[in-house]
Amino acid sequence: MKLTNDDVRSFAQEELNTFDLSNIELDINLALKELSDEIVSEWNELNSNEVMDSRNNYFEVPNTKSSDYAEKLLELGGNKKVIYGIRHMGGHKDLPFINLKPNFGINNVREVLEIYKKVKEEFTAFNPLYLSFWSPKKTDVDFIGSTYLVTRSKDIKLMKPWEGEASLELKKVVDDSYYDWYKSGYEEFHKERPDLEKKVTLNSLDSMRDSVGQGLMYEVYYDGEKMGIIAGESSSLLGHSAVYFHEIFISKKWKGKGLAKAMQRKFVEMSTKDDDFIWGTVDSHNLPSYKTALSNGRKPIRYECFIKTKVAEI
Repeated sequence: MKLTNDDVRSFAQEELNTFDLSNIELDINLALKELSDEIVSEWNELNSNEVMDSRNNYFEVPNTKSSDYAEKLLELGGNKKVIYGIRHMGGHKDLPFINLKPNFGINNVREVLEIYKKVKEEFTAFNPLYLSFWSPKKTDVDFIGSTYLVTRSKDIKLMKPWEGEASLELKKVVDDSYYDWYKSGYEEFHKERPDLEKKVTLNSLDSMRDSVGQGLMYEVYYDGEKMGIIAGESSSLLGHSAVYFHEIFISKKWKGKGLAKAMQRKFVEMSTKDDDFIWGTVDSHNLPSYKTALSNGRKPIRYECFIKTKVAEI
C-alpha cells in the first residue's frame, strides 16, 4: 500500500496540530513541507524489506515475520485514516507498543481504544502493552512519555548567567576517549535508579559521533575537575534551523548543584545562532532534566501519550 499525495498532506497537517505553536513563530509552509517529507521517509524506511528484516531479526519475537513490522494504513471512513505500526520503547523487546498517527484530532481515550479494536488481532504475537499518539497538551492518559521542550537561542542568551557558570569550562570533544567515562557514569546512575534504566538510556557511541563530527560535543569541567558531558546536534525543527540537545550528563558528585542549567546556557551561548530553535525531548519520569529545561525558558509544546491496551479489553 502506498500513501497518496492527499494522504501525506492530511497527515502532515494533523501532525502539525500535535504541536502547541501558540508561543512560537515559524513559517507554516516550511513546517508542513518538512513534516510531509518525514512522513514519506519514515513510511518508506519502515516498509523496506531491509528494515523489516533487521527489526525482525533483532527482536526475535516468537511467531512473527518481517512483514509484521510494516507500517500500515487504516481507513475509518469519512476521509479519516491512521498510520499504525509496532514499536518497542527504548528498543526493549519487553516493552512493545502500537504507534498511531491519525490524520484527524484525537479528542479522548475512547477514540484510541476504538482504533485498537480494529487492529489488535494483527499484533497478537507482540502482545503490545500500550498505544501511543502525540498531543499538543497534557491529556488524561495512562502516562506521558517524552515531551518536546523548545525555545529560541536568543531568549536563552538574554538570561543572566547562572551561579557557578563562570567556573565551568567546556572543552570540545574530538575523539571517542570520553565514552568509557560517560558509560560508567550511566551504569552508576542505573544502579541507583533501576526504574529509569529503560527510560533514561545511554546513547550509543555511533549516535554520539554525530555530535562530535558537528563540533557540538563538550566535556565539562568545574574548577578544573571533569563533571559532565553535553552534546547537541544541528537539525531542523518544523522547517527551521535548530540545535537538538542530544545529551546532558552530570556525574553523581555534581548532581543537585544547579549546574545542568548552567551547562545548557553556556553551551547555547557558545555554539548556537540567535535565531536557532533550542530543543530536546525529555522523558516525563526524568524530573530533574525536565526542570532544568524549564529553568532555561524551554517550553513544553508536544506530549507523547500512552494508553494501556488492557483497558480496551475490559
